Amino acid sequence: MLQNKPADVVYNFIVGMIQEGQWPPHSKIWPENRLTDELGVSRVAVRDAIQKLTAMSVLRKMQGSGTYVEDVGINTLTMALMPVATISDEEFFSIIEFRLNFEAGNVNMFVNRCTDEEIRQLEATYQKMVELQDSISEFYEADYAFHHIIAKGTGNLFVSRVSELCTNVLEAQHKRVCTILGPSVGLEDHEMILRHIKERDAPLASLYMQRHIQRIIDGIGLHLKKRG
Repeated sequence: MLQNKPADVVYNFIVGMIQEGQWPPHSKIWPENRLTDELGVSRVAVRDAIQKLTAMSVLRKMQGSGTYVEDVGINTLTMALMPVATISDEEFFSIIEFRLNFEAGNVNMFVNRCTDEEIRQLEATYQKMVELQDSISEFYEADYAFHHIIAKGTGNLFVSRVSELCTNVLEAQHKRVCTILGPSVGLEDHEMILRHIKERDAPLASLYMQRHIQRIIDGIGLHLKKRG
């Protein structure tokens, strides 16, 4: 079972309060200092959770006033509440299959639309993956960030929204993949993906992304088969 990080504790608490009707649409949630004290976490963890829920349009920050609950749609809240720690093997595998064509297409759009700054961010994230390869608990976060930068850099509103709505699920899936397969596959493939992105070669970057996800599918499929 995936162990919750402090930011996850805050995230789940806020979403739970919204689900239970304690914080209805347009209401103001507790200030950061109260969340910090009540949940026993750092201010950084609180801000990370709020930032994630703001990106998902669950919360809205108002300068000088506080953080408020948006008029959340049922689909948005359902995605925010998905219990990632209890995802079945079948659901886990389906998420990876979904990524096969979704992320290959994202890379294609990213290469054609991204800025030089976004490529620098991608390069810095890859370097972080290299530095953290001996720590799965940190490596998977950089791995996920690499893909998230690409999704945001597509400039496609739907892709960005899907990526934000599925953040909790996709991040957990990256952790599980890295735990099972280790960092070597990710490092080798991401190096090639990054190289072709920097060369602005969309077809090859997309091809290597597709190969990367397929290798994950094959590796995880074999793991699940052996486990029975």
